[in-house]
Amino acid sequence: MNFRSSIKSRIVIAFLAFSTLLTILFAISSLSIRQHLQNEGIAQSIQENLDSFMLRYSLDPTIIQTEQMSTNIEGIITKPSELHLYLPAQYSDLTDGTHILNEAGKTFLVAVNKRHQLNNQPVWGFVRNDITHIENNPQTLVMAFAAMFLVFLLLAYVLAIYVSTKALKPLSKLASILENQDADTHLEPLAPLFHDDEVGQVAAALDAYAQKLTDYVIRDKEFNADVSHELRTPLTVIKSTVELIKSNPKITNKELDRINRIERATKQSTELTETLLLLAREERKEHPGHERTQPGQIIRNIIEGFEPTLKLKPVNTKITENDWLQVKAPESVVSVVLSNLIGNAIKYTTEGTVHIILNKNSITVEDEGIGVTESELPKLFDRHYRAGKSNSKGSGLGLAIVKRLCDLYNWDIKIKRNNTTGLSATLTFN
Repeated sequence: MNFRSSIKSRIVIAFLAFSTLLTILFAISSLSIRQHLQNEGIAQSIQENLDSFMLRYSLDPTIIQTEQMSTNIEGIITKPSELHLYLPAQYSDLTDGTHILNEAGKTFLVAVNKRHQLNNQPVWGFVRNDITHIENNPQTLVMAFAAMFLVFLLLAYVLAIYVSTKALKPLSKLASILENQDADTHLEPLAPLFHDDEVGQVAAALDAYAQKLTDYVIRDKEFNADVSHELRTPLTVIKSTVELIKSNPKITNKELDRINRIERATKQSTELTETLLLLAREERKEHPGHERTQPGQIIRNIIEGFEPTLKLKPVNTKITENDWLQVKAPESVVSVVLSNLIGNAIKYTTEGTVHIILNKNSITVEDEGIGVTESELPKLFDRHYRAGKSNSKGSGLGLAIVKRLCDLYNWDIKIKRNNTTGLSATLTFN
């Protein structure tokens, strides 16, 4: 089974993708919120300290000598003209409020107050807080989130396997029941074995479909049985009537020839009826014991039946028996297969020879007919396909029946083009 196409793999992939996306979004959000809140808290704290100190300093300049601005930050009170003595020149452009500045590889959070005056002279206050350690701290946090991500991913995989197994258990049960069925097993209703959920709906649909197929098969078998009975009766009447007519001592040779043709046609119709019933039931019928069918005599009878057709055109038949061949199959089946192969060869040969070769386990029928193109060869066994449709008559079922019989008895049938003209059909008995 293709991993990507299975439902279970799709559930696992969906779980892992969702867990990955959720973990990444959570990590990014957590880092961003932490950084924002931390900077906001520090900025608000130092700004409040600076504003409070500057207000008191503007009222009493002596507090700068007695009161420290803060214990953990650096505070600077200076006049604009003396700023360069304490701080870089870029600080003069800073506005009131808080700013983040990078200096000498360090990161500072700077609070600025330029709203006060002392002796009618502006006084600027700056508070710098080194937050380099805070900026570097997220690297540790990122590693922690990476470890958590791997743990969450593993947990998500285990959970996905568990959930998919539980979710697909009814579907696996349904598949197991269907796999254990065969043609001879009576299929019990599936729907009662499952809950009224999606799998239960599938089981109910399968029950309905199976019932339709069962009804169709029953009707087909009943039809075949009826046809078999109805066809055998008139064929038996014809056969008995022919035998009665042949027993008449006053019958002429010409009339006897015609009666023999009727008898052969009756025999062929009986064999065809029996063979078609075997195909409809898909049943192999074997001879009991060690009885075998001899194709050589069947071929001679078939050619004898085609004598009226052969008299109308310059076509000869030739039989070559390289070995004595016998087949473990009903005579009716072998007769139907060979009748179609030999009949097609005679039908499509307007002039020349139809050569039938018997080997140890095969029969080859070679003709000198019109043949077919290379692209048409694979289509010859298709139902209703006829080579050269505009110039031929028939339903296109003969070779399709031959192929079905060969499949039923595990025989091999191949048709190829001859070197000159016409086709060669080789029937191999396994």
